[in-house]
Amino acid sequence: MGVTFSLITCGTCGKPRGLIHECVSSRRKRRPVIRPKVTVTCRTCGKPRGLNHTCVIRTDFRKRKAAAERRAKAARKAAKRRERRQAVAARRREAAARRRAAARARKAAAKARPKRPRPPAHDYRTCNDPECEKYGCLAYRQGLDDCPRPHEGASS
Repeated sequence: MGVTFSLITCGTCGKPRGLIHECVSSRRKRRPVIRPKVTVTCRTCGKPRGLNHTCVIRTDFRKRKAAAERRAKAARKAAKRRERRQAVAARRREAAARRRAAARARKAAAKARPKRPRPPAHDYRTCNDPECEKYGCLAYRQGLDDCPRPHEGASS
């Protein structure tokens, strides 16, 4: 609680007068008046206290509340984004697991299938079948037929 004393007040404007006082009133100049005045100011708000003084403190509550709401909204948005990313990642992991399981099943089915017997080795030089349709045999026979020199075992 602050206490202010003022002894001399301006006769024209009524403001407390110090050593240097410039009155800005357009009224007629009067003499300074000696009126002792004691003013008590409020410790909390700094306004002069009287009998009807109610201290009103101006705070930044609205600002802080709005900032807190913005932060909460951003946190909710980030959480939603994080959940969405986790859901997508989970779906990808599940799809990859399904693909791996299908590949394992295909491999197991391939192993379970009976093996086809391989035909015996077929050498085109020793093939005695004149009707053989294999590419190597046909090319060999054609080469023998086109050759001007005589060969043993020629088909013609």
